Amino acid sequence: MSEVLLLEVKTDTEIVRPEPTAAKRPDPAWVRGRCPLCGDDVVSNLYYFGGKGYLVRWECWSSLGEEPSCGYRKDL
Repeated sequence: MSEVLLLEVKTDTEIVRPEPTAAKRPDPAWVRGRCPLCGDDVVSNLYYFGGKGYLVRWECWSSLGEEPSCGYRKDL
């Protein structure tokens, strides 16, 4: 099973995504391709909006974490 961490909660919105670090790479099951901006892995993340539904977003691995170096994301 893929490691998932709850990183942030805003009102009734939960953001669930893998924890990015330089030494740790995403689980291959989460990878959806290569980022068109920087070439890093693009991962699939699921966002839940309390009672209103889910949003699937593909995000560059380098856009996640405390010091993002890329801003690529695509909502599905």
